[in-house]
Amino acid sequence: MLTHEKEHFETFDNLLKKRSTRTCYALWFWAFGGFLLGLLTALMGRNAIWVCTNAIETTVLHHLTWQLSYLNEHDKEAYDAVYSIKSDEEAHQSIGATRGSNTFMYKPIFFIVKTSTKVAIWLSTKL
Repeated sequence: MLTHEKEHFETFDNLLKKRSTRTCYALWFWAFGGFLLGLLTALMGRNAIWVCTNAIETTVLHHLTWQLSYLNEHDKEAYDAVYSIKSDEEAHQSIGATRGSNTFMYKPIFFIVKTSTKVAIWLSTKL
């Protein structure tokens, strides 16, 4: 998964450089939030890590679907970049859903991570 995420970063970083566009100011927030979620879920164990992965990727896939719908009409190059990562994100979500627990105890983790991810996405559209 880390390899995929590095490739995704490179895909979008190259596109931004090509367009002489800066990254969003919320990138630091994403990095800190990702580190914090990783640390906290690691302390809770393997199931929590997979529940976290599932929650993040479920939210990201929802956002990607919205982006693809918009970009298909407005920006073919950006559409292609987003589309190129979608299958990796679907695979990550599937792995998280398969390996993570769906017991009642893990539902709050899923909810908190999903909500945090939505906030991070929202914040990145504002900064």
